[in-house]
Amino acid sequence: MYSTMTIDGRIASKTGFSRLSCMYDLRRLHTVRAESDAVIVGANTVIVDDPLLTVRYVKGKNPTRVIIDGMLRTSVNARVYNTLDEAPTIVYTSKIANSHKKLLLKAKGVEVVEIAEKPPLKAKDILRDLYHRGVRKVLIEGGGKTIWSFIKDKLVDEMRITISPYVFGNGTSIVDGEGFRDDKDAIRFKLVEVKICECGMEVHLRYVRV
Repeated sequence: MYSTMTIDGRIASKTGFSRLSCMYDLRRLHTVRAESDAVIVGANTVIVDDPLLTVRYVKGKNPTRVIIDGMLRTSVNARVYNTLDEAPTIVYTSKIANSHKKLLLKAKGVEVVEIAEKPPLKAKDILRDLYHRGVRKVLIEGGGKTIWSFIKDKLVDEMRITISPYVFGNGTSIVDGEGFRDDKDAIRFKLVEVKICECGMEVHLRYVRV
C-alpha cells in the first residue's frame, strides 16, 4: 500500500482535493508501481481523481489496473478505460451492477469480472482471482475505504506513507472504515524506514506488518 496524507491523516480535503505529493514523492510512487504486477483503486478514486495509474515519472512497465466498483458508478469514459493501449484494466463488480455499463466497458476492451452477487466486494476474493491470473505483487493506492477493506482482512504486508506538510481538518481519512474495537483487534505494523524527502518538506515512512 502506498499513500500520501496530510499531517492530520487526510488523503483528500472535504472538497476532494488530493494533490499532496511533490515530484520526488511521485517518483517514489511510480517506482513502486513499476515494481508491481497490479495497482488497485476503488470507484471513488476513479470518480474524483480520474487517474491514469500508469508509470510516467520513472522508467518501467505499467501494471495491470484494477478498479473495485461494486455498482459500476465510475464513468465509462474514465481515463483508465480509454487508455487500454497503455495498460490492461480489470473492473471487479457485482452481478446486480448496471448491465448496460458492463457491455460498454467490455466493448472498449475492459475486462469486467462479476466477483459477487452484490456489494460489498471482498478483498480476499479479488486477490484470489488476481493470483490465478499470475499477479503476485499488488499495490493498493486508495482510497480510504479500499485501503480499509484490505487492512481489516490482514491482506496488507507493507505500508508506505508520505506525510505532506498540510492540515485539512476534515476530508477523507487514509484508512476509512468501521474500525477496530481496541488494540487487541487492531493490526500492528513495524516501522522499518524513515526518510526526509528530498524536497525537505515531506517525510516518507515504510512499515511492515508484525
